[in-house]
Amino acid sequence: MKKILMILTHDRLDCLRLNLEMLHAAGAFLLFDKVVLLLNGVSAHHRRVAEQFMASHLATSWDALEGPGTRPAGLVGLQNRCVERYPDSLYMKLDEDVFVPAGWAERMISAYEAFSPRDNLGLITPLIPNNGFGLHVLLTKFYPALLDDHRKLFGRDPSPERQGFTWQSPAVAEWATRRFMSLNDANENHRALLRELKAPRFIEFADPFSVGCICYDYRHWKKMGGVPPRDEPEWCDWIQSNHHINILDCSQIILHYSFFVQQDWLDRTHLLEDIRMTNLPGTLSSKAGLAYNTPWIRRLIAQAPRAALRKAHRLVLQK
Repeated sequence: MKKILMILTHDRLDCLRLNLEMLHAAGAFLLFDKVVLLLNGVSAHHRRVAEQFMASHLATSWDALEGPGTRPAGLVGLQNRCVERYPDSLYMKLDEDVFVPAGWAERMISAYEAFSPRDNLGLITPLIPNNGFGLHVLLTKFYPALLDDHRKLFGRDPSPERQGFTWQSPAVAEWATRRFMSLNDANENHRALLRELKAPRFIEFADPFSVGCICYDYRHWKKMGGVPPRDEPEWCDWIQSNHHINILDCSQIILHYSFFVQQDWLDRTHLLEDIRMTNLPGTLSSKAGLAYNTPWIRRLIAQAPRAALRKAHRLVLQK
């Protein structure tokens, strides 16, 4: 069975660059028969950067599909077009702001192979700190000290809901991401913990979750009649109503930068640069340098008009 990696990108070129560089550093591209960039309404500059990356990594077999930039129609249409172009395959889909460690692709493939005989197999996903279901499992099953910290800081337990407290809170997103910032170290330590606890590698579940990093096969896609029009919520609903299972691979942790409701707050931090500096240390030399601070300044400038509108709206409401 051929293996296809889809990388969905829209407007976060900074995240896409880090995504691609970390995939390359992890050796993940070598595991796929085709790596397909899903360019959903990208700018001309965004497209050029993507094309330059593909041209400079000729050992990888690349393809690209372009969509209208809409959500969910463009997002869903691109995924379905990719599956139609490469049928009878195993598919992994990453959002542009998802970052993976060494061994990610190998573990996703082995997880699929362990459950592929199951006729009711839905989606496979790893542990993700900035994800309601992922953070809930991490803290309640593996890291009780972090669970206590979460309670003290945020006054509650992490909830597994797809659009619950974790999804809404940028403070939780930054806190959870920084707990597992160094992906290779975090994964090495986490797998040692699993061995110590004699914990199972996989958890079967059917609860709704955020599908930023998933694996599925052509059989599943055909059963659904393609990725549904509303993508994530309808996909999760289909799995539940059709008595399918998802698989959480508890043997690996990946990072997700932000949900859209978190972005402006997180963009005012240096979280993205710190993820890069920690996991690709040769690409940023110093926190005092321009390469570390210029992207942060650009993000502040970009969101300034939105901040001004919000402030004006609050002033109007106060009158």
